[in-house]
Amino acid sequence: MVPAAMYHDNLISRLTAFGASEQCLPVFMSTSDGYYSSQAFIDFDSPNIFISRETFGWTQEEAKLHMVSEFFSEKEWEVLEKILGTNPRHLSEIYMLKQKASGSEVLHDTNIEEIIDLYLAHLQVSVVNPAMQTALGMVQKFASDVREGKIPENRLTFGAPWRHPPRNDNPDASYKWAKIQLMDFVQSFVNTEFGLNYLADDSLEILDDPAAVAMMEVGLLYQQKEPSLIRPITRGIQRCLARWLAEQRLELNLQESISFLWKRAICGRSYRHLMKEVDYK
Repeated sequence: MVPAAMYHDNLISRLTAFGASEQCLPVFMSTSDGYYSSQAFIDFDSPNIFISRETFGWTQEEAKLHMVSEFFSEKEWEVLEKILGTNPRHLSEIYMLKQKASGSEVLHDTNIEEIIDLYLAHLQVSVVNPAMQTALGMVQKFASDVREGKIPENRLTFGAPWRHPPRNDNPDASYKWAKIQLMDFVQSFVNTEFGLNYLADDSLEILDDPAAVAMMEVGLLYQQKEPSLIRPITRGIQRCLARWLAEQRLELNLQESISFLWKRAICGRSYRHLMKEVDYK
């Protein structure tokens, strides 16, 4: 009956207090996609309630230690690191494809670039596109919540790019609005080279953006604490998001293209002031 965020933050607070009273240092070990609230410092009036030094997956040195020589050649590793990064999931799945390519199964070409292209196509169809469809539904629900008065007025103030959701119950209008919102956000994300520093310049309002929230909830974006970046969870996912945007733009008819360009020119998102170079793990 207790919200997960409240339970988790209270647990951290109590363990930290216990550590202070017993003169010991509590250390929390969690997966990189584990949940903790970005509002904990507000709830407990302590900006240093915890300090995160999280790493999403392997560092480049760790990945090379685990994967090079035994699984990939140096040349293959250079290509993999550049295109996909050092995410363990991607590397293990690429290795399985490489094994199939070397055997007598469906694949017959061991060229690493072609294997990566095949893998990215699979990632696009089976992971990113379905997740973006789910995110689209979440943004549509945001428009519905606005109509029903469930969204606070301060989230719809002047300056917010999502301040004009459709005011009727037309599902088609709601779908088109949500699609433009997602495309606009991804385009702004591309323009920032996929690195947003949400704590820079007191820019926490980005966490109110329904498109950003939806993409984090479906697991495509990652809210890192230190450095305070919002970014795709892997370089492979980043490439698929850019491809998703290109595909969506190609599918727009003339009227929809004009709507998207008008959105970008007049009231589109611009997070370039939050740009920060991203070092993928």
